[in-house]
Amino acid sequence: MQKTIFVSSILLIGLFSSAVNAKGNRYGGTISQFSIESIDYEQGKSGEADALRYGLTYTRPIDENNNRWRWWFGANYLNESVKAPDNGVYQEVSNFEFRVVPQYALTNVSIITPYIGAGVSLGYSQYSRRWVVDNEGYKYGEQLEDIDQFEVSLVGAVGTVIKLGSNPNAHLQVIPQVSYLFPVYNDGIGGLELSVSLLF
Repeated sequence: MQKTIFVSSILLIGLFSSAVNAKGNRYGGTISQFSIESIDYEQGKSGEADALRYGLTYTRPIDENNNRWRWWFGANYLNESVKAPDNGVYQEVSNFEFRVVPQYALTNVSIITPYIGAGVSLGYSQYSRRWVVDNEGYKYGEQLEDIDQFEVSLVGAVGTVIKLGSNPNAHLQVIPQVSYLFPVYNDGIGGLELSVSLLF
């Protein structure tokens, strides 16, 4: 896990450092509330949870001659305890995710630019301290094995860029966004995400 975070951080730092002075490139941070959906296991279902997720974000134009399209790169991390439903599975989740989403601007109204996007999320998750829970919420039996796995999800996003400042090449961007992650490999973390990003 630490190796994965280190390598991904180096890649993002490289992207950021090469883009600081480039026209149309933005970098910053993101905080989000991620509603983790239940996962089906042989021993029962895991619970649902609302977790805070933190990340670094970098955007750049796909085509410098067409400002409607841009790439969204994000590296995000969360760590959450997920309570079990009755006769379900309790577990603690750590997840590191790298996200690539091409975005398309629908229109441009003054300082507001709404957009849509669709892409892919590559993640590495650790599920630890896993227990089966009875219908009264008590753990029983032997502790379940930890799960360490790579995961792939499809990402759909809708958001709005709010530009702050009069200089079009130097303004700040505040970006509220709604995303949904749909797991497609190694049934892992998925759900609805509400986020706010600040890009420079």
